Parts: sequence; structure tokens; C-alpha cells
Amino acid sequence: MAKTFYFEELTNVGINPYEAVIASSREARRLNQTRLMSDTVEGPDKMTTVALDRVVKAKVEVSYGPEGENKAGDEEDSAGS
Repeated sequence: MAKTFYFEELTNVGINPYEAVIASSREARRLNQTRLMSDTVEGPDKMTTVALDRVVKAKVEVSYGPEGENKAGDEEDSAGS
């Protein structure tokens, strides 16, 4: 069953909602890519739910580069490729 996430859970971690969306999106992509590479079937929870839970529990680190941009391991471009 899907879990409901509340704004207060994010503020307790010290992350704003916009950062949480970006971090959760990138984490869900990473988890899904790992799952696909290992040929594992998807579990009962969606990857986005798992990723949001990891962000709320501070298992995902949000870091910033020198320009104040959010940095992640994989670079994304606007074309999606």
C-alpha cells in the first residue's frame, strides 16, 4: 500500500519539498536501473515510494556544487538521452 508523506517529515530532515522531489526522482531512477540490471522483479512498493521513504529517512544525501546546483552521480540532459 502506498505511504503518504507529509511536509513535516521533510522539514525534520532539513530538505525543502522541491529538493525532495529532485532527490527522490534521481533515487527512484537509480533504484530502478539497479533492479533492471540485476533482472529482479519489482516489489510490492513502487520505486518512487521507496525513494521518497529513503529521502525522508535521510538515506539519500543531497549535495550542492560550487554554483549552488544540485549534484548527482548521473548527469541529465534535456533530451533525456
